[in-house]
Amino acid sequence: MLPKQENYSLARRLAVEGLLRSNLQERATRAGAWYEQSRDGEVRVRFRYLARELLVSFPQGTIETLNGQGPIPLREEILILHYLEKASGAPLADRWASFSDIPGGGFYNPVFLMRCKSPLIKFFGEAPEALLSVAKEVGGEPLNLGDVGVKIPAFPFVPLALVLWRGDVEFPAEGSILFDASVNEYLPVEDTVILAETVVWKMIKIGNRR
Repeated sequence: MLPKQENYSLARRLAVEGLLRSNLQERATRAGAWYEQSRDGEVRVRFRYLARELLVSFPQGTIETLNGQGPIPLREEILILHYLEKASGAPLADRWASFSDIPGGGFYNPVFLMRCKSPLIKFFGEAPEALLSVAKEVGGEPLNLGDVGVKIPAFPFVPLALVLWRGDVEFPAEGSILFDASVNEYLPVEDTVILAETVVWKMIKIGNRR
C-alpha cells in the first residue's frame, strides 16, 4: 500500500492525465465553467467551488484560487479535477435525495453517517441557528427544510442541503445532508462522501473561530 500522500499524488496525476485525453472545452461546458485557450496552447478553466473562484490551467493541471483566497488542499484538488472529469452537463433534478438513495450510496452509507452526518449534528445540533451564519462563508443560503436548513452550491451543478432538527427532552437533535438527485452525473459516489465531509468540517472550522 502506498502512503496516503503518495496515493493522493497518484490520484491527482491520473485525473490530470484523463482530462488531457478529453476535450477540455467540452468538459468545461458540461461542468458549468468558463473556458479559454491562449495562443501558446495553455487552457484555462474557471468556475466556483464553495464560494471560491478557481482557475485550473492545463497541461499542468495547476489549480489557483483568485482574489487571494489561499491554496486548495491536495485532497480537494482531486475532488475538483474529478468533478471536471465526470461532469455530464445533465440538468439539475431539482429534487433532494439522501446519500443512501443515490446510486451506490447504500454501500457507503455507514461511512457517510460516521464521517459527515455525525460531526454535523454533534457540532451544530445544540445551536442549529449557528449553521445559517457559518454557511454564508461557503456560499450558503437559507433553505426551508427542517428547523434550520441551508443550501450550499459546492460546484456549479452540485448543491448540497444541510438540515437540522432541534432536540427536546424526548429526542436528541437530528440532521441530514441531502444532494440534488443528479449528483451522480457529476461526482463518483466516493467523492460525494469526500465533498460532504469537506463541507461539514469547513463549517465546523469556521464555527470554532467564532
